[in-house]
Amino acid sequence: MNGKELNKNYFNIFSKNLISWHKKNGRHDLPWQININPYKIWISEIMLQQTQVQTVIPFYNKFIEKYKNIEDLSNAKLDDILELWSGLGYYRRAANIYKSSQILKNQYSCIFPKKYNDILSLPGVGRSTAGAILSLAFNEKYPILDGNVKRIIKRYFALRGLNNSENNLWKISELLLPSRKNNIYSQSIMDLGFLVCIKKKPLCNICPVKLCCRSNKLKLTDLIPEKIHKKNKKNIIKLFFLVIQNNKNKNLVLMKKNSQKSIWSNLWNFPNFSKKKEYTEFINENNFSKKVFLYCKIKSKLTHLTYDIDVLKVHSKKEINIDHYYWKNIYDKIGSPRPVIIIIKKLLEEINNANNNV
Repeated sequence: MNGKELNKNYFNIFSKNLISWHKKNGRHDLPWQININPYKIWISEIMLQQTQVQTVIPFYNKFIEKYKNIEDLSNAKLDDILELWSGLGYYRRAANIYKSSQILKNQYSCIFPKKYNDILSLPGVGRSTAGAILSLAFNEKYPILDGNVKRIIKRYFALRGLNNSENNLWKISELLLPSRKNNIYSQSIMDLGFLVCIKKKPLCNICPVKLCCRSNKLKLTDLIPEKIHKKNKKNIIKLFFLVIQNNKNKNLVLMKKNSQKSIWSNLWNFPNFSKKKEYTEFINENNFSKKVFLYCKIKSKLTHLTYDIDVLKVHSKKEINIDHYYWKNIYDKIGSPRPVIIIIKKLLEEINNANNNV
């Protein structure tokens, strides 16, 4: 069954019941729902890409508190944005927000565009994100197709096999749109996926569209969506971080900014190596070999890989100079990946404890 073959009545009932259900049962107190404007919706939608709502909320609140509008954001530096983003992951999103802020400043005078193609042209904005911004912020009739919406459509119409194609799902998502109240509808379908039509053991007994849900009628809710056999996660067995701390001024540590193509692009990091040979050459070249000791171990799990990190430490008696590395004060606010944040917190605790014992 494809988008053209479906009974139109299904679509009318679906959107009508969903909008009605949302009034009492949907989410109405998310931070980006308060005094709604396109800027807030845009920032929230970028943050919500591949990240859960509860994880996003504290980061979003801090971000909006510092950058209240496009003008504020456009005057920020990438490092400032990355500092607020530290710990949220998928740092390319932060770089895309920075790039977009410059476009919004230079091409749109810090006014968020209302045309679909203009929004879609912003870095990091795909078809679903553009649709979400237009529907939620401007009440325009545009479809969305995030993970929640895909799951709902597949279950509601009991789609399997070839009918699961991205193209068909987009057609159905567009056909489901109501003639009005598209802002409420878009939020309601996302809420249905988050609160009711969840991945495992959906709460069909309280679902507002269960009477016409074909998976519910056919007892297929546990089988749809069809399971996709994912490849095993790639494990990076070992990484080496070298913490070089100034012996006289322990607030200073040697760091380097990662390249744009690295996993932690544009973030400040300690000297780090994927091979022990590289690490050994580095400490020998800089006469650290007799001073290095194992400081701690950290395991960092990302979506597609796991880092098992040996953190080694050395106290330098002088402020050495190494190409592309800089002495950074650990009290400075800088954008760093989560493992570095953990290490810096450990260093700060040790320094504070030492000062308290003096």
